[in-house]
Amino acid sequence: MKVPQVVVDLDKKSRVVLREGLLIDRNGGAKVTVLWSDGSTDDVRLGIDGHHMLLATAAGGLRHRKHVDPVGTSELVRSSPALAFAFALLDSSKPVSSRELIARVGEVFSGDVSTLWKRARPTFEANENVKASGAGPHLKYAWVGKAPVDAVTANFAARVRETTAVEANAVIEGLDTGEVERVADGARADAALEVAAGTNSKPTDSGTGNESRGKAPGGGDGEIHPAVELVQATSVSGQLPENWTRLLSDAMRHPLASGLALDSLSDDVLLAAAPALGRAALILQALPRHMKSITAIDAVQLAGPEAAAGLVDAADLELRGLGRESPKAGELWKARDFLVRRLLSSPSVGLLSLTSVLRAVRGMETSQDPAKLGEWVAGVLATVIGGMDQDSWKNLALQHKSAVAGRLAAVPLNASGSRARVLGWIWRNHPADLADEMWWRGVEFDGLAAVATTPLANALESDTIASLVVKPLVIKRLGSAATRRQLLMTLAAPTALARFMDEGTVQRAFDRVLGNDNIGRAWLARLRNETRISELGHQVEALTRQARELTDLLAEAQEAVRLSTDRSRGMEARLAEAATSTNELRESQSRQIRIDVMRAFAALCAYVDGAVDSQSAERIRERVRRMAAREGLTPLGIPGRTEPYDPKHHDVIGEAPMPNTPVTVTAIGYTWVEGADEIGLVRALVERTK
Repeated sequence: MKVPQVVVDLDKKSRVVLREGLLIDRNGGAKVTVLWSDGSTDDVRLGIDGHHMLLATAAGGLRHRKHVDPVGTSELVRSSPALAFAFALLDSSKPVSSRELIARVGEVFSGDVSTLWKRARPTFEANENVKASGAGPHLKYAWVGKAPVDAVTANFAARVRETTAVEANAVIEGLDTGEVERVADGARADAALEVAAGTNSKPTDSGTGNESRGKAPGGGDGEIHPAVELVQATSVSGQLPENWTRLLSDAMRHPLASGLALDSLSDDVLLAAAPALGRAALILQALPRHMKSITAIDAVQLAGPEAAAGLVDAADLELRGLGRESPKAGELWKARDFLVRRLLSSPSVGLLSLTSVLRAVRGMETSQDPAKLGEWVAGVLATVIGGMDQDSWKNLALQHKSAVAGRLAAVPLNASGSRARVLGWIWRNHPADLADEMWWRGVEFDGLAAVATTPLANALESDTIASLVVKPLVIKRLGSAATRRQLLMTLAAPTALARFMDEGTVQRAFDRVLGNDNIGRAWLARLRNETRISELGHQVEALTRQARELTDLLAEAQEAVRLSTDRSRGMEARLAEAATSTNELRESQSRQIRIDVMRAFAALCAYVDGAVDSQSAERIRERVRRMAAREGLTPLGIPGRTEPYDPKHHDVIGEAPMPNTPVTVTAIGYTWVEGADEIGLVRALVERTK
């Protein structure tokens, strides 16, 4: 049995399902036509495309389930292994062995699949939809029944049915025939017809099967085509005939054939009928010749956005199955181009959905002027996107955003062009989207320079876009500049680009471009001399600055030496004074004093010697001060305190200031109180307060 195929669009990195669709046609190789669950139809290539991975697999098969619901699929294998092996069988159009089935189930289940197979085999082989053939090592299985309808396939069918009005059995059983898309396009075509005719009843079928595509209903055997009959009657009477609804219904079934039929009428007849046709003027949209009066008709406003999109779908339905080599193909495709151009040139084109516009412009690549066509399509996209609200863009499928980017890639980027308008809108409303490289395909350095002075400059200065797009193109341009003009024009680029031109890259570009130019070589030599002189000047400045700093350091060292010498001399003088005073004392007193001093000093030394290895410096300092206090010594000054200069109590570093001048204590001294006298033993060391 041929099982319907589903195309799954996965994120390449995370393997998350972005969307699903029905495979309705194979176009050769990896190219297929897909009807997505949102009702849109696309021609895609299976495999990896940018950030997407497109896979085709059997609807309801184990691989399909693995992508849609990996957790549920693993649980299915565990709880119902026979059913899981049956679903694995759906993935192959040819008979498979038990070993192949085990391998396929092993892709979604990490347990012992071989044991599961032994347990599930009797139930699996008893399934009426499973046929076994061969024996022993040649035993193989094939699926011969209908595709299973369960939660996975029914849920997908329901989503498709919401947008295509196709019954569930048609989705499950008729996918391989292409009937789903025919019904979908027919539903949208009927919508256009109902709006144009002012009725909610669908027209009766008048032979629009596959075999009559491209033929005008009622147009053979000498009969007047319904569209021609309607226009002729209206041009004569100046008003719609009584049977206009039926005629319009028949004509709108094949809008392209109707346009070709109307091409046989003269301009005078068409001009006379156009004002009175009203909503029926939709039949004029596919007329394959230029007429201002028809172009002026606002078809989108006339029919409404949904019906206008349905008109294009009806045209595509008319063309489907008709090869390009068919005798009628060229005429019908030409009529479609006129139809699409008129609809998308409508003043109300902004009312159309972006997906409708993308469907409409698909297939217009046969234009004789691709560049002009690309700019026109980009202009339509800019108009439609400019009218979108932020949520509509946010909810837009990634595939459609990619389609927009693909269309814009054919258009150069310039300050006032449609591509810049679209990128500017995305930057204002969804700046994170613009960091995707797909929006910058085909952009070169000149394009960036053109928009670097517009609001898009902010986008070019963002870290992500700058590293992804701007910097590589700047480096590429500097590396490819071949003439003075190109190089200088590159260097004159706006700041958003010039900030990536580092000195080394620019120097190499100058060497390459000017080295082969007689004028340029002279410039280069001069620039190199001036550069060398400038470098030497910078070196002289640096050495001068260094010498000045060393001179300052030497002066500071000399001052420190002078202060140290002065202090030493002061201490020597005080020692001499102390010696003189000591000689004047009586020998007994001198001896006793020495004994007392040495006793106190010995006690101090003994304490310090015993405490230095076991006590902290702070504790030792406190104990020493207590011992000094016990002997009658009083600390003189507190380090860091500012106090007035007193020559009796202070030794100053440097030149002595005037008394009472503020000085800062750097080391304490000691005094000794003897009776009513206070004797300064060691003066506090001070320096001028800065």
